[in-house]
Amino acid sequence: MAKIDLKKSLGFSVIIENGEILESELIYESKNSVGIDNIKHQLLNSEITCPEVFYTKYTGFDKDGIYKEKGIKVNLFLVQANLAGIEFVKTKGLRMSKYARILEVVNGAGTIQMQNFEKSYEGDIITVSLKKDSKVIVPPDYAVCISNTRSNLLVINEIVHEDGLEIDELDDMNGMAYYVIRKNAKQEIVRNPTYRMVNPPRRVKWENVLGKMGITLKTPIIKQILRKYDKFDWLFKENSISI
Repeated sequence: MAKIDLKKSLGFSVIIENGEILESELIYESKNSVGIDNIKHQLLNSEITCPEVFYTKYTGFDKDGIYKEKGIKVNLFLVQANLAGIEFVKTKGLRMSKYARILEVVNGAGTIQMQNFEKSYEGDIITVSLKKDSKVIVPPDYAVCISNTRSNLLVINEIVHEDGLEIDELDDMNGMAYYVIRKNAKQEIVRNPTYRMVNPPRRVKWENVLGKMGITLKTPIIKQILRKYDKFDWLFKENSISI
């Protein structure tokens, strides 16, 4: 597999080869590969035994404490291109308590699902089709799952408050309310039967949302935050935004 340099889309140089980071301009704190045993309770078919690795999360990119000083944490998700039965390979559904986060596609394409059941029994479900340079704001207390629906590596940049806490609570529900599957060579979204009553997914006009927040598509989000730090004060406030 050819080497990929993400500098243009990410804002700093990260070179990827064979689905892993080979070199990075910045130092990262930790690396965690999530395999079948870690995610099987959130799959449509929990009996499958492959693929061995679904995704790898690299956490805490920084240099000279620049991002730490700003109160943000920069993470990268590398989601493999594969199928888990009929379901596209995905990240584990996790909820971020209190703070919003920004997700940005720096390589590949896919689908993001968000859900919140705090305000209604039927929940609020949002699905987003992603392509390179897509940027999405995840409101506080929404669980997120990222599916790689293409045949190449999906890389997502995540910007979060340094005090943001991820909550792992969806294993008992067999994951998110909907699964992203491949059926008859097409992508479909099917309901998780564990959720007895659930609203259909809704779509958001992200160009309008991002425009209101002063976010542009072509410039890497980390550069926008560093240049216009005051405009991103909502990232550092609890329960600051809704979509």
